[in-house]
Amino acid sequence: MDNNLNISAASEALYTSQPGISKQVGLLENELGVRIFERRGRHLHGVTPVGIEIIKCAERMLELEGKIKAISKRHLDPNSGSLNIYTMPTIARYLLPDTVAYFTRKYPRISFHLQPTLPANEKFKLSKGYADFSIVAQDIPFDKDLITLPAYLWTLSLVVPENHPLTHIDKPTLQDLAQYPILSYEQGAIGRNVQDQTFARAGLEPHYHMTMMDADIIKRYVELGMGIGIIASLAARDIGSMKITHINLDHLFEPCKAWLCFSKDILLQDYMYDFISTFSPHLTKEVMEMVLMQPTQEKIDLLVQDLEMPVY
Repeated sequence: MDNNLNISAASEALYTSQPGISKQVGLLENELGVRIFERRGRHLHGVTPVGIEIIKCAERMLELEGKIKAISKRHLDPNSGSLNIYTMPTIARYLLPDTVAYFTRKYPRISFHLQPTLPANEKFKLSKGYADFSIVAQDIPFDKDLITLPAYLWTLSLVVPENHPLTHIDKPTLQDLAQYPILSYEQGAIGRNVQDQTFARAGLEPHYHMTMMDADIIKRYVELGMGIGIIASLAARDIGSMKITHINLDHLFEPCKAWLCFSKDILLQDYMYDFISTFSPHLTKEVMEMVLMQPTQEKIDLLVQDLEMPVY
């Protein structure tokens, strides 16, 4: 399932052979007496209705296995383990380094991994393993098995080429921005949604000349004169030697939320509490323990709605 029914990709991910994967699938189906996968020739084409149920049960079994291992590992050696963070390039580059540096110094025996999340225009999927957290700056589809917490607030800024007419305006208006081709995030991203809603309320239809998810690429194309860019302020301020200027747009756009997500069944280790509270100071261990006691996401939202978050 994780490899889109591609046996070749699955064999590479598992460091085994394609015939070995096919044989094991066949043996399992023979043992159960049902077809898990639909086939076209030698290729897997889909999942049967009963296969969907079986796969769901298998995923739960793997999650329980992970939890059992985590419990025993915490008892035997609380200072060892792993932490996998799934996140976006902007977060990994601009916000996580200080937390990661602190964490890896304090917990040298914890294996730490940064992994990319899928962009907003693909099927959104968050990791839900027992040592996994996702930190994302886009809307999260509801998932009954997932806990979603506000991690921080982020603002939007404008990037324009040096000597652009907008550099002479202290606080550009929405009408000022709408006069130029705009480079920004793809539809579905939180930052883009905030822009679209704000322009719509003002009765304006901006021209999005180019869209992409990587703020650094947007800055590069702005430098090449392809338009003005609206991106996260923390990326906009990092200009370096680029021939562009950034202009804060706090007066136009509301701050956006970023989210910390993880499985409801996760067994939080002390080093995980430490990582979370270092990155998001409002999510202390005490708050997190209360979060884990809540029966629904709605109750969690009420619990954390008044917490003061860092703004970037």
